[in-house]
Amino acid sequence: MNYFKQSPAQSIIGSSSRFLASYVLVSLGVLLAAGGGSWDISNHLLNKPETFFAPPHAVLYSGAGAAVVGAIILFLTSRRAGAMIIRPIKLVVAGVIILVVAGPVDFAWHSAFGLDGLLSPPHFVLVSGMVASSIGSLAGMVYYGSMAFKESRLPPLLIIIGVLPVWLAVSGIVDMFSLPFSKTDYFNFNPHPTLGVAVATLGFPAVISVLACSSSALAGRRFGVMTAVGAAFIVTGMLTSIVPNDALVQTLLFYAATNIIPFIAADAVLSFSRSKISLYAAGAIVGLAFFTLYYPLITYTYGEALGRTTIWPSLIAITYFEIMGTVMPLMVAPAAAMGILGAAVSAKLVSKNKALEH
Repeated sequence: MNYFKQSPAQSIIGSSSRFLASYVLVSLGVLLAAGGGSWDISNHLLNKPETFFAPPHAVLYSGAGAAVVGAIILFLTSRRAGAMIIRPIKLVVAGVIILVVAGPVDFAWHSAFGLDGLLSPPHFVLVSGMVASSIGSLAGMVYYGSMAFKESRLPPLLIIIGVLPVWLAVSGIVDMFSLPFSKTDYFNFNPHPTLGVAVATLGFPAVISVLACSSSALAGRRFGVMTAVGAAFIVTGMLTSIVPNDALVQTLLFYAATNIIPFIAADAVLSFSRSKISLYAAGAIVGLAFFTLYYPLITYTYGEALGRTTIWPSLIAITYFEIMGTVMPLMVAPAAAMGILGAAVSAKLVSKNKALEH
């Protein structure tokens, strides 16, 4: 008799744990890559010397490498276990392949046209790979997390690790089509100022609401999880967009305090009541926070539309507070509406996921 032979239940749990670990590695890789990309944007605005070995590039490439390793392990584990290649694995592998392809595409683009802007074919390919792999990784974590843990809900730390890379990657797509950072000697991919404002005003609240409300739902609406996810995004923004600019360091307290309050409020609303009204209210609350949450870069989007075509890095904070009184009254209604829509989409996504689990 083989006393070391695993029971079917033990085998399933062990396999699920290995899959889960691989998904976590992919998510952490995308998190590093997206964070490095955001840091790189800040360095470009500050005109800091750029080399291949610049710290933001090192973080970005390290993250991409970790995502590649995670995807390979995930694929090999699925083959070794004889498991069906389910949709999350396919999405992760496809996203990582796109991520890898973006490297030589970017090199070829730089060789032909020199420096590129925020929105360019290679950058769009890169961020699309991040979006696909991070969404697939989050879906896989939810799927296998329900098997690996006794409770059907993911632990808070895994929710943060799964949601944050998706949030950063999708925000990167919105940034590409709203920020005026894409004009070069060869191409002008800058969005029209009005289009940029529309994309930011509608896109950011929806992204925040979908992911914040989904993080709460994945935790069974336990108070604190949405707040923790929001805090993780806030800290990432501080480290990549504010701290690198000495002129903005004095606004750190404003940024942290102003943005954590809406997440705490929405979190409390969702944990207090499970009605649809509370869900929509929470979505509206976090959706309205987009103008402060995406500070300081959002200053360029709205400043461009208001005729502030040149904003020096040292004057970002001053310009932001100058235009705030003009911008905020105009964006309240659309931001709240998109927050509510995002909450409704979140409910659909979570209910569909629960149906698939059963």
